[in-house]
Amino acid sequence: MARFNIVEGYGVTLRRLTSDKIELLRHWRNHPKIQKYMEYREEITPEQQIAWFNRIDNENNYYFIIEIDGKEIGCINIRDIDYEKGEGEPGIFIWDDDYLKGRISYHAGLCMGDFLYDNLGLRRCVIHILSNNQRSIHYHKSLGYKLSENQEGIFNQEYSRTREDYRLVRDELKSRLGF
Repeated sequence: MARFNIVEGYGVTLRRLTSDKIELLRHWRNHPKIQKYMEYREEITPEQQIAWFNRIDNENNYYFIIEIDGKEIGCINIRDIDYEKGEGEPGIFIWDDDYLKGRISYHAGLCMGDFLYDNLGLRRCVIHILSNNQRSIHYHKSLGYKLSENQEGIFNQEYSRTREDYRLVRDELKSRLGF
């Protein structure tokens, strides 16, 4: 399997997380504005961050720093890829408030979606979203995710999207975003 270090499209660059950027990511992840939307909300130590990076720096996990015009604004990932099943679990957060409510998260989502289904050959993605994170729920539904069965009343709800679900919404989104 090829190792992808840079993925580009839709006006964004996704640059593979490297050891020299894990402190930046830890800083973002520990900040209350990001932490409150995560299932794991404890303070992450430098030692924990190094151990985590050593576990995920492989072909079953792709963590990228999102860049727009050379500026690092957030993180997008696919983790725990099971190539046999064709599945993995994506995630995203935008750190830079200037881009939080804009269209860039959709640009990054489309770039990552193309990467997941076209480059990695995945057939299905499963995500988990805290039920009180309405912004994330709206965002992911607009990218083709659907609430999985039996998720009512669960705090960390499961959503899934097939390659076909993604392709149906991708063209509509591209048109709406001017691509």
